[in-house]
Amino acid sequence: MAMVSVNPIRTAGMVAILLVSGCASLSNFAPGLGASSGRAELTEVGAPSGATAAPAPITEGGAPLPRQDYTRAGEKIAYQPQPNPYSGVQTPVPAEATAAFRAAQALLDAEQYRDARIAFRQMTRDYPTLSGPWVKLGEIADKREYPEKAEEAYRKAIEVNPDNINAYLALALHLRRKGSFAAAEQAYIDVLTLWKDCPPAHLNLAILYDLYLNRPELAQPHYEAYDFLTGGDNPEVENWLVEVRRRTGIETSFIDQPPELPEPTPATPVAAEQGVAPEPSDKG
Repeated sequence: MAMVSVNPIRTAGMVAILLVSGCASLSNFAPGLGASSGRAELTEVGAPSGATAAPAPITEGGAPLPRQDYTRAGEKIAYQPQPNPYSGVQTPVPAEATAAFRAAQALLDAEQYRDARIAFRQMTRDYPTLSGPWVKLGEIADKREYPEKAEEAYRKAIEVNPDNINAYLALALHLRRKGSFAAAEQAYIDVLTLWKDCPPAHLNLAILYDLYLNRPELAQPHYEAYDFLTGGDNPEVENWLVEVRRRTGIETSFIDQPPELPEPTPATPVAAEQGVAPEPSDKG
């Protein structure tokens, strides 16, 4: 399929963000285990019980979008993003699992892939309800260039915990890298169906549509969603949104659509203003 005709410098920047945003999320496969966190416990999390998703517009590609709501008077209502279902409810994990994970991660960081794989594999046997070790096994398989094993591990992580957002993101990035664009699209749609306010999923899906599938009209809503959810803090993405709008010719927002307010009703003029003579009075 033909690629979108774009500036190569811009393309390189977009691919870099695609890789970084996908990989960055993997470092936090479970809360408390990111490089920047000082928490000692490992937790496995799931969706809050009884949680309901707010109605959201659906793009042509099938992925939900955030929506800016308004009061009846036409004033914006502060947007409240849905919480990440993977961090919604935390179940403490035994200290032994935390120690095992940290030891396996240290091996992975040292690029001792064989020993790291053995360690994470053992975790899947000892702690079968944890999905994080499966994500790490997929990451190791990707590094060792075993794509079939990587995909199998990512899908197993999703099977163990269907709310593991990072497993979906890792799977989507893996599929995109090996050229399975339709499958990658579906994986991002799955993320957004689970959590419509996931910024990296919107951005990576936009880039997939823009660069790899030549569908700028499908990319535009997701660039806009990313820009909306992050408060416009990425000037480069804002520039891409301007550029893709120029290509599609679509200027109407997919996210922010103010309601049409009713025209004010003109006041009824009083009798004197209408030139009607007042009725005679019996007084004086």
